[in-house]
Amino acid sequence: MQKRKFDLPDMYLELAEGTAEWYMGTHFFEEACDLYDAEEIVKQGKKFAGNQIYFIHYPDGSVYKPFEGRENVYYERPVWDKDCFGILSVDFSEGRIDIYTYCPGNAAEILATLPLTSVKDCYNLKVEMSPWTLGRQADSEYEIIWPLKKIFPIRDNESMICRDGDVLYFSRWTEEPYYQEYVVTVDINTGKELNVEKGSLYLMPDGTLWNV
Repeated sequence: MQKRKFDLPDMYLELAEGTAEWYMGTHFFEEACDLYDAEEIVKQGKKFAGNQIYFIHYPDGSVYKPFEGRENVYYERPVWDKDCFGILSVDFSEGRIDIYTYCPGNAAEILATLPLTSVKDCYNLKVEMSPWTLGRQADSEYEIIWPLKKIFPIRDNESMICRDGDVLYFSRWTEEPYYQEYVVTVDINTGKELNVEKGSLYLMPDGTLWNV
């Protein structure tokens, strides 16, 4: 068995869902935290040290770094769609939200820039596919912030999975009489629940969604 050593900073590496060839990891310059925690650090008058995203391509092991980490800038976990990644960045010093598309080997391109005041806070703020959508889940609501504005009531036992055109996919779970998961589809235009079926949704490398 061969072993290959990579000269990379400490981070957890994972296969990007929807691919069979891209691994990704995030290095934090200080203690790891989520986006909302980074926001709270800055609100307390402290500095968020920053983080940095890395991509590794299998099988050749090529390493890509789309951004240089900066103080008070948080890069959220990337999301894969077809042939590139969507990446959410929040610059707390500038009060700015940036949404990037990144194809490793090319420069990251900005899809949209929004003021940080566009959102109540950064709790559960994420980029989803497809097409790229900036959304936020909190207080029994799912809010689409970009590229359109919509708010849907959701249950406390539901969470966003992804978007597919005009359909939103949510996970719903129950614990009585035992734990079970369901996939819920919602019309993005009307907010109407279209279908509920038992299972969990997974994005495959060919772009299909598997309900298992």
